[in-house]
Amino acid sequence: MERGVKYALVLVALLLTAAEVRAEDGGFGIWSELNVEKKLTNKIDLEFFGENRSRYGHETVDRWSVGLGASYKLTNWLKASADYTYLYDHNEKWNDKQTKVANFWGSRHRFNVALTGSVSFGNLSVSLRERWQYTYRPEKTVERTKVSNGKVEEKTYNGKGKNVWRNRLQLKYKVTSVWRPYVNGETFLAGSGIEKYRLSAGTEIRVSKKHSFDVKYLFQKSCSDDDDEGDRHVLGFGYTFKF
Repeated sequence: MERGVKYALVLVALLLTAAEVRAEDGGFGIWSELNVEKKLTNKIDLEFFGENRSRYGHETVDRWSVGLGASYKLTNWLKASADYTYLYDHNEKWNDKQTKVANFWGSRHRFNVALTGSVSFGNLSVSLRERWQYTYRPEKTVERTKVSNGKVEEKTYNGKGKNVWRNRLQLKYKVTSVWRPYVNGETFLAGSGIEKYRLSAGTEIRVSKKHSFDVKYLFQKSCSDDDDEGDRHVLGFGYTFKF
């Protein structure tokens, strides 16, 4: 276990070093996750999770979130899950001339329902996750600058909901009982078609039955004007505690 922890800390240090080098890139950020999982029965698991996302390296917090979820093992290869997430994120509004006119924080409420199928071929596991995601952003009144005269006025953005269908295919290989590298690809489909996609490569580090780490590189490509996140290069790391 001690060796696995040391390797994990070295990888995290490398991520932070890379963040310092790339901090000037507005499309670069660090995503960190914390997961706590409780097995109630052989089929039912509960989960608490939190996440922090930054941009410009780790200098600017872009979003943080907390959530609760549950999963149920339908068969040996199929699992159903549902969760709720509260998100608090940073928003910027720009006009047609690419001038920033508003800068504010806002809340969102997200609900997910998913089915995940997994099969194994020796040490290689293949999984496909189909997830329906609904996000509601409440009405928000903020200060907005008029470009014509520079005056500040109040602007109310109406509450709105959004449905997204997410598809993720993942390959994971068990090198040892500790190291399990993986690659995956995920698409986000909304009313206008493919809104964005993500490609990830990383490794899970299981230092014991209760403790595991995750480190990865993620590339996100925006394909629609409806997506307000834009392109991303992300270094991510996480920690999971199971009991």
